[in-house]
Amino acid sequence: YYAEGALKLKVTPRQAEVFVDGYFAGAVDDYDGLLQRLRLEPGPHRIEIRLDGYEPLSFEVRILPDRTITYKGELKRVD
Repeated sequence: YYAEGALKLKVTPRQAEVFVDGYFAGAVDDYDGLLQRLRLEPGPHRIEIRLDGYEPLSFEVRILPDRTITYKGELKRVD
């Protein structure tokens, strides 16, 4: 058993797709509400957020046991 941590995403547009370590995890909208969070095992993870017509947004995050990290960002439109 391990104590999982979590990531909350405050990213627009909310319909963008979320990938964790290369695997599809859902849409931003699934992880931005009061009780919604992306549960992950502790340690480093690479998060990528993508949507057609926008530049991808990616970042590294270290998840801590029993903690929720909030990430805020915005995808930029491709000209």
